[in-house]
Amino acid sequence: MGLQKEIWEAGIKENPIHDTSFVMASTDKSEFVNNNTLHLAEAGIDPKVHEDFFAGNAEGKLPITNIDDIPHEVILKTYSTEPTRHRDLEEVELQYDKRTSIINRHRKSIAQRIGKTAAYQWTTGQNDEFNKLMNLAGNDSIIDAITDLRAFFMDLDVNEGLNLCLNADHWARIKKEDKVLYKDLVAMKNKEYCDFKIHTYSQVPLFTGEGVKKAFGSVREATDKRASFAWVTDEVFRSFGDVKMFEEKAKAEIQADLLSFAQRALVGNIRANSPKYLGTII
Repeated sequence: MGLQKEIWEAGIKENPIHDTSFVMASTDKSEFVNNNTLHLAEAGIDPKVHEDFFAGNAEGKLPITNIDDIPHEVILKTYSTEPTRHRDLEEVELQYDKRTSIINRHRKSIAQRIGKTAAYQWTTGQNDEFNKLMNLAGNDSIIDAITDLRAFFMDLDVNEGLNLCLNADHWARIKKEDKVLYKDLVAMKNKEYCDFKIHTYSQVPLFTGEGVKKAFGSVREATDKRASFAWVTDEVFRSFGDVKMFEEKAKAEIQADLLSFAQRALVGNIRANSPKYLGTII
């Protein structure tokens, strides 16, 4: 008998990202995926508002603004796990605990890779009207930086769906600066501070000491800084497509079976051409 792939694939597809992952603080666009292609619409220009436009200008006409959404079609990435070696996969399939253990290892690896991609996509390297990049000196306060970042979003009238993912260094600095605040955050089931939902993550993007964002997957150098990053839930997305299982039975040279999975997925910014409402602290 061959393996029942749908059993194995369902185990990956059921929950490709853990519910507590920062990646879940995004808009789920999976329903817009068709044949592993995401049909995404980027919001067009918001219309301006005129006060008492026709007062003393009865014959005038309101300016017309084109607010059509900008359509995008993007192909989902394929996240493939390296094959793992197993004895008698057909027997393992009938043992729920062993099968679940194997699936969880592959699912965890996929989730880690997707998380690293999301962190890179949602970390801005720009400092402009709609995005904030803060390059802290060694003695600067991380708590003050978070407060200033909240003020930045407040000036943009962005007050809901705020998220902040702290790297280990910045999390530790909070403890050093304010032990009471640190204990309060640790005690919270859903950690919040300055209206930010607080997350932590280790595989964050790297910046040079001068504040330049490094390429994805760069090796950390002595002078590099790790980022903490902020984003708005409605401005970023996650989407998942097909899951496929690949197995190769009874490989003679290893006298075992091989197993691998491929998850189609994509994470990114809804305003792909010009992301907005992102913040970075390095």
